[in-house]
Amino acid sequence: MVQSQDGRVIYVVADGGKVRFLHDSEGKMHDVQDFDSEKHEATPGKMPTGATPKDAAKDGFARVVADRMNALINSGKAIDGFVLAAPAPVLHEIRQHLSKPATAKLIKTFDKDFTNIPAHDLRKHFDIPATGWVLPS
Repeated sequence: MVQSQDGRVIYVVADGGKVRFLHDSEGKMHDVQDFDSEKHEATPGKMPTGATPKDAAKDGFARVVADRMNALINSGKAIDGFVLAAPAPVLHEIRQHLSKPATAKLIKTFDKDFTNIPAHDLRKHFDIPATGWVLPS
């Protein structure tokens, strides 16, 4: 069984307007990158009838997050997988825009908003096993 420890799993913590990419190494979570919707523009796809500009902005931001995850998989870096935490609607939108290779690397998802939790407190919310995550084969 394949397991991952020390930074080869990327933790993605998002809400409708902010995302953080983190690594777990040496028993601690570390922010690697973060950004918010104010600094990124995206073109939302076809929106349902009655969608508001706010809905379009959230969809566009979910696409940006998914595109970043897709790019990480395509970069050739040694990435064992992703753990994704976001509120249910955002989680759904991000997952819709993930490529098949990125979707295959999803280890676990959490229907939670962890964006405002400091990195040093996040580890306990992910309930990381001492031996690392068991990865999809």
